Amino acid sequence: MSITNQLYLLDVSVLTDEKSFMTWYDRMDETRKNKIDTFKPEKSKRLSLGAGILLYKALEEAGIKDYELCYKGREKPYIKDVFFNISHSGDLVALGISDKEIGVDIEKCRVFKDTLINYVYNDVDLSFASNLPIEWAYTRLWTLKESVMKHSGMGIALVPKQIEMYSEAGEVRARTKDYDCEKLRFSSHIIGDYQLSVCSEYPQGAFSEVRFIDIT
Repeated sequence: MSITNQLYLLDVSVLTDEKSFMTWYDRMDETRKNKIDTFKPEKSKRLSLGAGILLYKALEEAGIKDYELCYKGREKPYIKDVFFNISHSGDLVALGISDKEIGVDIEKCRVFKDTLINYVYNDVDLSFASNLPIEWAYTRLWTLKESVMKHSGMGIALVPKQIEMYSEAGEVRARTKDYDCEKLRFSSHIIGDYQLSVCSEYPQGAFSEVRFIDIT
């Protein structure tokens, strides 16, 4: 077994083909199949299957065939000595895998209304955002905060506005009274009109490569 820091992306629009969908669905374990089946919208089914495909591919590359999912915090899954996190937005699913805890978030770039900005961002965040490209500022800030929330396993219980994002010595940093962020470092990528951010204990840039998975 060899776990290295990896980021995977899948465009689930390829799963609109019924034959392709069923081919991959049949490869999933019963837990993933049951999760897919709980969704009614076809797009939600594709996204859930896409998450399963990325995990399948990542573990296959790492030489892991037999495994048991364990859960941390609010049912954040992991495998013994293997940490992964999944996120999706639009038609893209992202998965990060590592031998240390990880948080991943992907969001399609969008306009944030003033009411939402005031709800999720604090003055420290807004100062940090002023140094980012305006069209990406708030989307990037959100993915950074979300990656911290997912790293912690606390989810939304880690109040977004209480997470402060700032820059120190040229690196993105985070702090909040509810979670120890001292060791956390961040990597971010712009992929088309999507923003992807990763939070881990590895140095900035450890997740410098994003790999699109072709399942056709």
